[in-house]
Order: sequence, then C-alpha cells, then structure tokens
Amino acid sequence: MTGHMKTVTLAGKEYPIRCNINVLMEVQEQFDTVPNFEMMITGVKLAQDAAGNTITDADGNLIFKRCDPSLKAIAAILPCMLAEAAGNSRKRELNEALDAIQNVEFDLYDTALRMGEELAKCFARKNASSAKGTGETETKK
Repeated sequence: MTGHMKTVTLAGKEYPIRCNINVLMEVQEQFDTVPNFEMMITGVKLAQDAAGNTITDADGNLIFKRCDPSLKAIAAILPCMLAEAAGNSRKRELNEALDAIQNVEFDLYDTALRMGEELAKCFARKNASSAKGTGETETKK
C-alpha cells in the first residue's frame, strides 16, 4: 500500500505519507484553502508593499516572492499525512515520527517538497478516478 506514497525522512528514518480527504479537510480547517497551504509549504507568498497591500504588475497580475517553507504548515499537516499512511497498524512508528517532527529532526525543504508532491498526487488520483467513473474526459477551453 505504501508503494505509491511519497516518503519523508524523520530522524534518519523513512516514513510514508498519504494525502486523502481526511488530510484535505484538516488543511481547510487550519489554512482555509488548499492553495493557501500549498503556497506555505512550497515557500511562496504574495508580494506586499510596506502598508501590507498586495503588489501587482502593470497588467494587474499578482506578484509572488520566495520564502522558506512554513514550519507551522508542516507541523500541522505532516502528522495527519503520517497517520493516514500508517493506519492503525503502525502506531509505534507513528509516535516515533511525531517525536521527530516535534524535535525538528527533518530537512525543511525536502519535507516540504515531498508533502507538496503527495498533495499534487492526491488530486491527480482523485481526478483520474472521477473521470473514469463518469465516462467524462478532460477538455481544454
């Protein structure tokens, strides 16, 4: 079951992570929208002027800037992803992983990258199964 899941390294040990509807509900609960969370873990935020207003370019497009991935976002959602991958069968391993998160025994950038990849795979899996189940195909407009 872990073959299609991404893994994260915590305290030198690999753990599978899984994004599913339970994780997405927690993302919405804590960060309002999936795109807000995705921006936080990918290290992207809207550029703002000194007054805190969002900056746009001459064409009115939003301008983004790079930043570090959010430790808050990782610490909030990574335990959910670990729990969904572990299920009920590996609670001891899950506790070890949670301790490693609490003690910041992980690479910030690599962990954020893998969480983002699993999030993207979650939507790809859901969209593919939805299209197959309804007989619909994706069309470009």
